Amino acid sequence: MAVHPIDFELQADAYSTPELRAIFDERARLSHWLRFEAALAETQGELGVIPQASAACIVETAAVERLDLDAIRKGYQISRNSVIPVLKALRIACGSEHGEFVHHGATTQDVVDTGLMLELRDALAVVTRDLRSVETGLLALAERHRATPMIGRSHGQQAIPITFGMKAAIWLAEIRRHIERLKRVASDALFGQFGGAVGTLAALAERGPQVKQRLMSKLGLNHSLQPWHTARDNVAEICSVLTMATVSQAKIANEVFELGRTEFGELREPGGIPGAMSSSTMPHKRNPVLCQRIVVLASHVRSLLSVVMEAMLQQNERDPRALWSEWLAVPQIAVYAGTATTYLDQVVNGLEVFPEDMLRNLNLHGDLVASEWLMFRLAGKIGKVKAQKVLHRAGEVAAEKRLSLVEILRADSEIGSVLNDDDLTVALQPELYSGMAASIVDVTLGAVRSARATESA
Repeated sequence: MAVHPIDFELQADAYSTPELRAIFDERARLSHWLRFEAALAETQGELGVIPQASAACIVETAAVERLDLDAIRKGYQISRNSVIPVLKALRIACGSEHGEFVHHGATTQDVVDTGLMLELRDALAVVTRDLRSVETGLLALAERHRATPMIGRSHGQQAIPITFGMKAAIWLAEIRRHIERLKRVASDALFGQFGGAVGTLAALAERGPQVKQRLMSKLGLNHSLQPWHTARDNVAEICSVLTMATVSQAKIANEVFELGRTEFGELREPGGIPGAMSSSTMPHKRNPVLCQRIVVLASHVRSLLSVVMEAMLQQNERDPRALWSEWLAVPQIAVYAGTATTYLDQVVNGLEVFPEDMLRNLNLHGDLVASEWLMFRLAGKIGKVKAQKVLHRAGEVAAEKRLSLVEILRADSEIGSVLNDDDLTVALQPELYSGMAASIVDVTLGAVRSARATESA
């Protein structure tokens, strides 16, 4: 029976997806190992390292459905090696004549590492695909709300106006950078492993490098002459990029969570299936469950990345202590990262936006949020330092007595005559003071669409 939420059957896929689970499923993992063995045998048969008939038999037999899974299961009750029970079953299935050429010149970690890279290749493709869907949603949000005013916040306090389109454009640019990073590691960091006992290819002598290169070509993985049994930087880089992408998504989800508070009411994640309830005791509530899950998944991904980083500290030419800790952490990172992306895709593409509440919140402090505008209007007439002091003092009085900042300034014997009606226009309509926000949106939209067009070409 399942003991981890990833594998739950009744409460299924709260922290995973069927597609991601299938990538890291135990049988899928064995299939990757057998794919390695088949490609290795095929390569060695082509180069005359092993008999062609044996290579053909291994290629035909190296499939999970062709092996005795009960024997493999019993083998793992005895063996402390990660691959030996599978290799034994494959040898038996191939028969004595051909089975002896299974795994020729390879070592256990060659199989495990290459299988991991095949899994990560599939996972990276899923995350990248779903991030592009998130990007599509953000493109629409940024364009639709290019000029929708809302209050900007810093230190948890109201600052000056922005537009929601600009906020979405910032998210959009960040997601695009992660897509580019994912594409790069998928191209540059997926290396297969084949080196034998300590990476020297000694069992195959001078034929070793050629076997290795052709083997990786068949598997669609990068090739390096140097073994990386204890050089885990590529695995760490892939996991780092997945973690960065997940944390950025958590930041977006957290913003939706915060701005969806009842007191703000500016954003709300999409509702679930009609009739679904969020609270067991409060029927009126619609909790931001998806956003909460994204933040939780990101928390676990960050923690698991530290395990992968620790696993870079390996000893000598092979060090299973570090390898096995990585082996436990990497699938979880990939599954959680991909699941967070699936959830954010739902959030972004179904996000409910309430412009009227954004404007209401922007005007909570009235013309006080235009104090920067007024400071720079005054600065050209009385100097910035003096203008800052005057507005700071006037702002305190306005906040304390709940008066208009403009009224206080007009009543000031020194300042009232300095400010004209044009200076006060924006102060009386602070939503107009959004600077270059709309232009920032336009430039971002253009850049992202250009990048997407290049990908599609």
